Amino acid sequence: MKRFLAYLLILALFLTGCGIGGKQNTTISSNTTMSKSFSKANESDIMWKWSFKNNHKTLENLQIFKSTDRGNSWTEINLPINVFPKDAYSDVYVENVVPYFLDSNNGWISWINNSDTTLYVIKTTDGGKTWNKLSYKLPQLSQSISKIQFVTQNTGWLLVVSDSAVEQQIKYLLKTNDGGKTWQKVNVTSSDPYSGLPIVGTSTDMIFYGTDNGWIGVSNPISADVILYKTVDGGNTWSKVSVPTPQGYEKYCILSASVPVFKDDKNGTLDVDFYRTNDGKAENHTVTYVTNDGGNTWSTNIYAYDENKHIFVN
Repeated sequence: MKRFLAYLLILALFLTGCGIGGKQNTTISSNTTMSKSFSKANESDIMWKWSFKNNHKTLENLQIFKSTDRGNSWTEINLPINVFPKDAYSDVYVENVVPYFLDSNNGWISWINNSDTTLYVIKTTDGGKTWNKLSYKLPQLSQSISKIQFVTQNTGWLLVVSDSAVEQQIKYLLKTNDGGKTWQKVNVTSSDPYSGLPIVGTSTDMIFYGTDNGWIGVSNPISADVILYKTVDGGNTWSKVSVPTPQGYEKYCILSASVPVFKDDKNGTLDVDFYRTNDGKAENHTVTYVTNDGGNTWSTNIYAYDENKHIFVN
């Protein structure tokens, strides 16, 4: 019923268009999807990675591994999932489970239970030796985690979305200043696509560089308009960044969310996947934009075009 109500709400808003260390040197099954999280530069020996057994993204199938020798050997970290009742993490109510590790000590494993719209977290501050359980009631229609990120032990952001309907989603941005115990809503989908997080798009990405500067990118299945937002005050206010559409791409759509990757405070790149169907044939091109002013402007002068149809801009 809740998801049906979500669909009705979205349709009414818009019309659509285009624990403790265990096993050593664990072998990972080849049918799992692997992710990695690396620690800070001064802790470069410490690495984390995780997988889901049979690619089934539930808490019971989650495997967390830690290396203290730059990945030469791995220890599986046992998770105390029994600190929660089974209904809290049952895959009947949970759509995705998202780990995040800040450094060698601090990590969070988070999920949303759709039966009561509650964010559940197990958190470690000692490298996985012990875990604490946290829970927090979220806004209605917060049904899955799009992205979670911490930049300090206490400061982090959570981007949650409703289930998608007609290529649209309600999006909530929340912030914590106490390590995930409590969360404050700092932004939500706006009916004006240029003044808040837009309802259009069913995939969303987020990245913060420090406590102030952050970016959110949203897919755009109805046009070639790149939806990219920037904050300079820790997420309290956001402004839409203008990213020009390359000539000839006006009839494409953008089906994957993108956020900038910076190598310093001025220079960065932004990969955007443009997609369309032409006479029944799918066409996909990746455009790499560059900036040298911290992301205020992005260039579109094409200077290379390889056999894989990857376009670079300068």
